[in-house]
Amino acid sequence: MKNLQETKALLGELTCMTLLLISFGLPLFTAAAEDTPPSGMVSITATSVAVGVGVQWGEGMLTFAGHQYPFSLQGLQVLGLGYSQVTATGTVYGLQNVKEFEGVYVAAAAGAAAGSGPASVVMQNPQDVMISLHAVQEGVQLTLAAGGVEIKLRP
Repeated sequence: MKNLQETKALLGELTCMTLLLISFGLPLFTAAAEDTPPSGMVSITATSVAVGVGVQWGEGMLTFAGHQYPFSLQGLQVLGLGYSQVTATGTVYGLQNVKEFEGVYVAAAAGAAAGSGPASVVMQNPQDVMISLHAVQEGVQLTLAAGGVEIKLRP
C-alpha cells in the first residue's frame, strides 16, 4: 500500500514539473525559433469531417531548398462556422533534411507566431522541426487533435 501511495505522489510531482516546463520552456523555445531564419514554407488545404467540428485531413506542399514536396496531414482541427475546407500557410523552422519533415507534430505554442491569434498555431515534431501555421480565412480557429497532427510526405 505504501508503494502505491509513493507512486501516486511521484506521478503528481512529475505532472507538476512537466506543466512548469511547458509553461515556461515552450514560450522561450518559440521565441528562439522565430529568431532563426526559416528553412521552408508550407501551404495546406484541409477538409473537415463535419462543418465546424471534427478532425481534419488534408494535403499540402512543402517548399524546401528550392524544391516542392507534396504531403498529407491528419489531425488538424478547424473551428469556425460555414467552413468545410480551409486554406492555411506557414513557415517551417529547423528543417535540415526533407525526411525530418515527416512525423507527428504537437502544439509548441498557440497564437505565438507572426499573425498571432486563434487562426495561428505553432507545432513541433520529434526532430525539432517547427511549423508556424496561419489560416487564410478570417474567423477560423486552428487547433491540434489530441494525438497531434501527422504529416507524411507523398511520392
